[in-house]
Amino acid sequence: MILGAMGTWTALPGRVVHLRPTPEALAAAQAAPVDPGPPSFLQGDHLRAYAARRASGGTHRAWTGTATHLDGPFDGAALARALTQFVRRHEGLRTWFDVDPCTDGGAPVRHLVPADVVGFTAEPVPALSPAPGLSWDEWVTGHLTATFDAACRPDSWAPFALGAVVTDDGFGLFWGCDHAFTDGGSQLMVLSEIEELYAAELAGSDADAARGSSLSRPEPPPTVGSFLAHASAEHELAAATPPDAPQIQAWSAAVTAHAGKLPQFALDLGLPPGETAPVKIRSATLLDAAGLARMDELAAAHGARFTGAVFAGIALTDTRLTGADTWFGVTVVGTRGPGFETAQGWLCNFAPVTFPVPDGAGPAPFDAVLPVADAAFRQARKAAEVPVHAALGVMLAGGVLDPASLGSPQLISYLDLRRFPGVGRPAYDNGLHFTGEGRTANASLWVNRDHERLYVVTQTPDTPAAQAAVDRYLAELRATFAAAVAAPGAPGAGDAVRDERLEATGAGPVG
Repeated sequence: MILGAMGTWTALPGRVVHLRPTPEALAAAQAAPVDPGPPSFLQGDHLRAYAARRASGGTHRAWTGTATHLDGPFDGAALARALTQFVRRHEGLRTWFDVDPCTDGGAPVRHLVPADVVGFTAEPVPALSPAPGLSWDEWVTGHLTATFDAACRPDSWAPFALGAVVTDDGFGLFWGCDHAFTDGGSQLMVLSEIEELYAAELAGSDADAARGSSLSRPEPPPTVGSFLAHASAEHELAAATPPDAPQIQAWSAAVTAHAGKLPQFALDLGLPPGETAPVKIRSATLLDAAGLARMDELAAAHGARFTGAVFAGIALTDTRLTGADTWFGVTVVGTRGPGFETAQGWLCNFAPVTFPVPDGAGPAPFDAVLPVADAAFRQARKAAEVPVHAALGVMLAGGVLDPASLGSPQLISYLDLRRFPGVGRPAYDNGLHFTGEGRTANASLWVNRDHERLYVVTQTPDTPAAQAAVDRYLAELRATFAAAVAAPGAPGAGDAVRDERLEATGAGPVG
């Protein structure tokens, strides 16, 4: 599994099939009863933003997806049954929201589709040829974008779309889902879980055929934690957390020490306040396999985890560019407790990571910053035990936090892609995870590790000034990590770091 731009996914030319809800399922979904529980905090933010965008006539592209390749024959009916099993298993995917109350400041209303009415069918898409001058891959990217734009919205069901590009010896599989019902972890697991259910359906079909039956009835799928229960528990925890709780005080202390503002990208992206620009996805390798091995050794030698090394590298880069002596970042933390490990939903929280960086710290003193960064991340994990919205409410009410900084704060995520349950399955190993490319004012960092490399992906404003700033930043970030894993006193180590910066800025040799 890799993370990147949707346009980097390639599928051999073939026939396109969409999985769609049956007419009976659609009718039942439209009449689905109201579920009285609240949306999660992040869902609520998303739904209010969606309602505002819908009212203004803007394009909603806050969806995220994944695509992969599978070998073997394609059986649309078996895939439809697998999707039916999958959606029945995950309660959060059986919901949609009435967002009309949001326009008057009210709360969105959730509807829950009963599991036993869920059903899907496989429908071929009429044969279409790419327009003149458009390649097949470009057509596929455009088709997926249009498909997800239409389907992946929170105010109707189903808020997701599954389809395939079928060839003679296999098929590409693609999935998109509105962000209200999913997160990065969910997206990394979705296709491998559907692949597993699909394989069971194929095996069941073969067994039934041998018995002279056309019916496939695999064992009912295991249940997973209810995302609706998770959302309710989140609100209960926030309401029960006093303003002086350590988790809230950690937020207040970090924000107070940084002039009442949340972090922003280390360099000026050239956009006026409140302005956004179309997204351009950027990616850069930070360490290769040999560098990963060296960084593992370095972290272990300092009693730190690899996560601490990630934050040390980012902090050293940022403070070198800004001149600050203390680093402040906001990280994304998963909230998948027992029973929710494979749940589909938005199971995340945010936490502050802040620590001092020694004066004059450049690439060289990585060793000194590493244990400090690791300890700071451990504290951040404790702060993440309470929903961030509890802290935001206290800080806004107390005048600690400038409301203007809530618009587009800098976020940092780190994922170890080797640790997800789909590892080893073709759907996971061949997969690409991507996001909808709407508009942005920031360049948050999504750092990922797999068996081969450490790399960063960022959604950046597609303007000349912003791209120049991102070029410079990625060059500095790569140089920081290169210097950290360079053997002490290695001949030419300094030259290699310098060339790393020049290459990434386009000012030096390109290898």
